[in-house]
Amino acid sequence: MKSSQVSVNQTKVSNNLIDILYDNFPSLIILPKVERLIDKEDPTLGELVTLCQSNDTLFEKLTHSTGGESKNIKEFAKSILLSKGMNYLLGTCIRTMNQEIFSLPLNLIEGETELSIRRRSIVLARYLKEMSKNTSLHPDHAYLCGLFYNFRMVCFEYLVKEGLILSENFEQNEKSCLLQMSESFRGLGFHTSIWKFFSDCTLPITASDSPVLHALVQIGNRLLLESQITGVNTFRKTSFLNDELIQITGLSLKEIVEPLKLVDKDFNGGLNRQ
Repeated sequence: MKSSQVSVNQTKVSNNLIDILYDNFPSLIILPKVERLIDKEDPTLGELVTLCQSNDTLFEKLTHSTGGESKNIKEFAKSILLSKGMNYLLGTCIRTMNQEIFSLPLNLIEGETELSIRRRSIVLARYLKEMSKNTSLHPDHAYLCGLFYNFRMVCFEYLVKEGLILSENFEQNEKSCLLQMSESFRGLGFHTSIWKFFSDCTLPITASDSPVLHALVQIGNRLLLESQITGVNTFRKTSFLNDELIQITGLSLKEIVEPLKLVDKDFNGGLNRQ
């Protein structure tokens, strides 16, 4: 298909990507707000109620109830504050987001479906969380970097759908999408290590803030893609991997592959876990 260059101003596209995220992915929008409340020593009931009231649709998804009546919201907030805990709310938001953010409105990317991207993203997220001990990132932030790594495909399709990118060639626009994601996630209040991750994906790996993280995400994603194509998840065939990436990790091939094998096998437990 003949491709054309992006014809919109970078700042304008970033602003419109934020609008797209607000319009389509409420659980993604609320996630950094939840993290900020967790970072507070003593979040108040009023702060929790305000957070839950910020989006009635999301509240219904989180509680599996209908109608965002103030009484229901207050009772839910009380249960979080007094018994279940803020980490329960964070986990619920992430599980809800896992079901929400991987739809492909145009199906432009050959070989990819909502299910394939969701599965690969969740496995990659769990893998990076497991491997975060080899990086400088907090395990939860490593998880989100893995979860959002393939979200760039979703952003690309929504930008094309809204006429903000005129080319339907993903590879040609991948760098632009990553930079727009970085600016948008920064504007939404995500942790620096997450929004910086996207912009660093456009750099040579050794120029990134966390070369080991980027090496692991590329290796993990490549292995999962190969498994997706072949239908074989033993991960025994690794000759296609970049030797430089392996060297950057400072790990042996077995130390890289075995955790991914275990996480992928455990994925059969379902999507509804962090």
